[in-house]
Amino acid sequence: MRKYHFCTLLLISYLLILLSVAICLILQAPLWLTILIATAISLFAIWFLNSSVQKIKHSWINTARNIAKGEYKQHLKDVKIEEADEVAKEFNQMLERLEEVIHHLTIHRQELRLLLNSIEDALWAQDDEGKIIWANEPFQNLFPAYDSSQKPYYQEIIRHPELLAYLERTDASPEKQISEITLQNHSFLFSCSLNQEAKRKIFILHNIDAIRQTEQMKKDFIVNLAHELRTPMTAIQGFTEAMLASPEQDYTRYLKIILNHSQRLNHLIGDLEQLIQLESTAQLELQNINLSTFFDNISLILEPEIQEKGLNLEINLDPAIPRLVCDPFRLEQVFINLVQNSLRYTDKGYISIKSRKEENKVIFEVSDTGTGIAPEHLDRIFERFYVADPSRSRSRNGTGLGLAIVKHIVLLHHGEITVSSTLGEGTTFIITLPQINLEFDNEF
Repeated sequence: MRKYHFCTLLLISYLLILLSVAICLILQAPLWLTILIATAISLFAIWFLNSSVQKIKHSWINTARNIAKGEYKQHLKDVKIEEADEVAKEFNQMLERLEEVIHHLTIHRQELRLLLNSIEDALWAQDDEGKIIWANEPFQNLFPAYDSSQKPYYQEIIRHPELLAYLERTDASPEKQISEITLQNHSFLFSCSLNQEAKRKIFILHNIDAIRQTEQMKKDFIVNLAHELRTPMTAIQGFTEAMLASPEQDYTRYLKIILNHSQRLNHLIGDLEQLIQLESTAQLELQNINLSTFFDNISLILEPEIQEKGLNLEINLDPAIPRLVCDPFRLEQVFINLVQNSLRYTDKGYISIKSRKEENKVIFEVSDTGTGIAPEHLDRIFERFYVADPSRSRSRNGTGLGLAIVKHIVLLHHGEITVSSTLGEGTTFIITLPQINLEFDNEF
């Protein structure tokens, strides 16, 4: 498109006026006609220039309005006046740079939102008026009344009295605050940070249920360990004092009781050492074992205890899985512990071990026809020293660590263990282990 300088257009208009005046003088036209022609040419020039400028103005105004709406792909069109066209080109280049910056900012904002939504903590921001201007998904899950398209006051969304009290306290004090609160039966660590420049407050609710549960488990462990140690130690001390008080009596019965409690202490210490080793630096020594030979050996080890209880141990293995890659010593501990656990709580019937294959996994089931476990205890029986029936457990020579050891060994094999039980009918432990290739699998 041909472009003209604004000054050039003015000069042409001026020359046209002079030319019309000269022609009128040569032709000896009346003065009024000369003035009329010059005026007409001047008006036409003014109209033409004004029309061009108005078109440019309207075009630029429309473009500016569209840009204000976020339509950054809008550009100023080429115009016939060169000076204005140069301005348009510079403006369009600025728009392209602005569009690129906004594109990068949009990507970064999306990445930040994804990151904040992936955090398990509830995060939200409030302005100096107390309006919630942003919140992540965990906050929305915790407070479903929040609508991200609105900017409600926090009092409209948060109804919990304790949390509201903390929020009101942050309104009065700009200092960073950290407190622990209970919300919807969960423990949270509440913290607030203030951005004074932006006049924003950032709040975080961090769920500490797992921490509190771990602390409680540690307390329970210490209490249970003290109880387990105190019982045999009290017996040993009592019978020793009785022997010392009656030096002429036959001590055979006392010595047998002391020996029994000493053995129980020794078993407890051994299980504790084993559990600590499994939880810290245990390494598996993998071998490709024959399952039939493996369970024959377990049956031989347990035969005296099984015969003493008058029970049967039934082993049914799936012929489709003759071999398994595992640590045979550790896995032997798993099945011996499970069968011995069944022996303690099974007075009649049988104990069975079955295997089957599902896709790339091997599943073992250890079942009994014993007393069973109440449903409220099933989630905790793998905890250290946890017993479903303390009154019966003490008389069955268990240390309370066997199932905890079993679970750790199964986890070391990248497997899982679950339990199902019916009171009065029996219990089944289900062990799922991955079937791996010893030569090519390096996960273990």
